[in-house]
Amino acid sequence: MNKRLRIVINPTETQPTSQALAVAAVLALEWAAPYVNSVIGNDGQFVIQPDLDAIGGLLRLDPERSERLKLAGRDAITEGESEIRIFEDDKGNWNVPDQLDSWWATGVALAATEFVGVTVTGIALAETLAISDRSEQRSIELLEKSQRWALEQIDDLLRVTAANNPRVLADLLLSLSSEVETLADTHAILRARYQTDIETISEHL
Repeated sequence: MNKRLRIVINPTETQPTSQALAVAAVLALEWAAPYVNSVIGNDGQFVIQPDLDAIGGLLRLDPERSERLKLAGRDAITEGESEIRIFEDDKGNWNVPDQLDSWWATGVALAATEFVGVTVTGIALAETLAISDRSEQRSIELLEKSQRWALEQIDDLLRVTAANNPRVLADLLLSLSSEVETLADTHAILRARYQTDIETISEHL
């Protein structure tokens, strides 16, 4: 897709707790609106700050991406195979020796065997990282809250874009419609091609 809307997430602070929250916000937005390009930074036409409600976005990480982040986090603080234990102070700093960007900070947190939070965000981060079963009630609540937060940001983005640059929004809608039609056509072709196989499989279910 050539035309994409863009949201810039600007962490409220430079401390790693705030950086990890910014990543959670990106992940929540990616899930809610894959047609929007969500990045971490401080400059752009639509800049927002992450909210604690976005913390559940971390639960959107698939295992492969999570593992890559863990490896990157370990490399960033050169811990090798040793255990990572994170203790947050009252300003959101961690007991790690290096300055971490948002994704590295998140990788370190994911790789940690222990995360002790002190700030409100740090405690929420530790709680979220401790969730292993995505079907448990707390996980569902965090996911729903992050989804609502993300959709509110998307609504604001669409309003601002419609007011300031309606042509961009029209192009996006046209592009999305074309993609849906292409997917529908592809599905129809594949179903026709493999209809016999589908019927055979259905008979044995």
